[in-house]
Amino acid sequence: QDNEKNKEHHHVLETEYSWTSFWQSEVEFHISDKEDTPLDWEKLELQNQVQFFESKFYSAAIYFSYNFVSEGTKADEIEYKFLSEFENNYFNLISNFIFEKGIGSQSSNSTEFTFSNYLLFSEPLFSDVQIGAVGFSEFGNISNFKTYHQQEHTYGVQFEKEIELNDYEFEIVLGYLQGLTSASSSSSILWNLEIEF
Repeated sequence: QDNEKNKEHHHVLETEYSWTSFWQSEVEFHISDKEDTPLDWEKLELQNQVQFFESKFYSAAIYFSYNFVSEGTKADEIEYKFLSEFENNYFNLISNFIFEKGIGSQSSNSTEFTFSNYLLFSEPLFSDVQIGAVGFSEFGNISNFKTYHQQEHTYGVQFEKEIELNDYEFEIVLGYLQGLTSASSSSSILWNLEIEF
């Protein structure tokens, strides 16, 4: 496993606003603590999401974001995402197809491809706590995918619970991911706190 990745922390502070029933904007502040750098602001991400299809069982949306990168001499990024969500009475499956390209003089002029999945079962495990499977795969540049063991694949289990308190809705998520390749971190803890108002 990648020893440098085993010592990293990555945190995201996010706020979002829905302009219409199909258009949503987000601002994300990414903070990282890596082996060779102290806890620092890594990048600012400005994102827009447009949902272009919705039915009883399936919906789809596209994302576009510009990422202002402050880490070292790395280039700023343009990121495109296609989100696909399938839902029935038993589970909800969300898949993200993510394309990321650096821009400017520091960029490598290549586009990287990442794929993520989240499978959430509808039936609570206990006390309204739902369980699901989650995973992330980073394949490398789309023009030249890395070999499997050079790719980053982390998959695991996630627990989710919603709590209503004083007209606010809190969503609490806790997950554990296991690295599957030598380029991945050996394991990761994933947590999320979301407040809707």
